[in-house]
This record gives sequence, structure tokens and C-alpha cells, in this order.
Amino acid sequence: MLMSKSAYAKYRGVSRQTVYDWIKKNEVVVTGNKIDVEATERHQQPTETKGGQWAHRTQEMTWGDFWKAVMAGDKKAPAPSTPKEIRQCVMHAADEMNWSVEFLSDGGIYLDDGDAEHYFQQYDLKQNAELAIGLFRREVCYVAMECPDELDNWSPAGIAALALWGDKPKE
Repeated sequence: MLMSKSAYAKYRGVSRQTVYDWIKKNEVVVTGNKIDVEATERHQQPTETKGGQWAHRTQEMTWGDFWKAVMAGDKKAPAPSTPKEIRQCVMHAADEMNWSVEFLSDGGIYLDDGDAEHYFQQYDLKQNAELAIGLFRREVCYVAMECPDELDNWSPAGIAALALWGDKPKE
């Protein structure tokens, strides 16, 4: 299937500029002036599934099923209680979304999705982490609605990190 750059950006849930960046980096297959979706997915498949950076992503499922798995974990695990646990949770969630994350000295959190930078600095670390994870969840929900049947590989830690925190351990 061939798609225009704009259609492919919408299909992948990214900006057109991101698609142009992918073209410059030869990360998508272009036929004429259109993106060949199937060839691009075949081109990207070995990198995503043969270990390396994504070796921890052991669960293959569609974006729609991924979103359902995230929601199924909502309120089932207690909120992280130490700064180390909070940072670990945000790092797992950011890794799942392929975003970079930095923790600022004042309890703030900086996120970069490749298109935009996001800062959470108004509250303490735990509240900023809840806001950051909320942003990740909105992104997952959006892509799951736009591309529910698109397959990808996911990590159990990332799925758990994106779930809403509960107040106390489940009995």
C-alpha cells in the first residue's frame, strides 16, 4: 500500500516533519513520492524483533490490544513510594513510547518525543510523574484509536508502568 507523507504521518500518529526526518534517515521506503507501508514495515521489522535495543519487548500485540492491556492494569498496583521507584516507572513508560526522559533536580520531568518537548515542573516528583504518565496514556489511546490493528512489540514493564496507580496494595 502506498501512502502520501501526510497520510502516513496520520497513520503512524506523528507529525509530517517526523516522516520527513524518517525519509532523510532512510527509515521508510519511498516509491516515487509515496511511502510504501508494507516495505517500510518489513524494513523496520528486523531491528525491532532481533534483540538489541528492543529485546525486552517480548509481547507482540496490536495497539488496540496494548491499550486494553494497559487499562486492565489500572489501579491494581500501589503507587510507587520512593523517588527511585517513581523514576523507574516513568523511565519504563517513556521507553515503551520511545521518548527520552530526564529528571530535573527540583522534581521536574523533561520528556522529548522527537517532535516536541514536555516539561512537568509545577509539582513534586510524584505528581509530575503522574502527569507525565497521563500524557503517555493519552498518546497510547490516540494511536490505539487511529491504528488499532497495527502490530508492535511491547514490554511487560512498560505495560505496567502505563497503568494508573492504585492507593494501596490489593488484598
